[in-house]
Amino acid sequence: MRYDKKVLLLKRIEDSNPDGLDHSVSYSSKEVLANVKRTNLSLNNGKIYDATIVRIYGEYEADAIGFIGEYDANDESTIHTIQKVGRHFNHMDFYIIHGEVILHG
Repeated sequence: MRYDKKVLLLKRIEDSNPDGLDHSVSYSSKEVLANVKRTNLSLNNGKIYDATIVRIYGEYEADAIGFIGEYDANDESTIHTIQKVGRHFNHMDFYIIHGEVILHG
């Protein structure tokens, strides 16, 4: 398996005053090598989802992922929330679900 793409693992930093008027979410980031694959996932409920799987060698914690070249800390649309984490022997899979695939026919 080739870990040929760089991604940013984003960990949410808690705000000192989350109920304040100027509340904003901020992230710390760690750049790692990853294998990134966009695919369709079939679940047991029969639904198919358009997803990106980010596979990383090692053990990490993250709340979201930013892709190098796309990520902008001031633009929420470039922050991809992780919906599912798969832990394996030497690697982790982070799943980002983009939406349900609707088949017509």
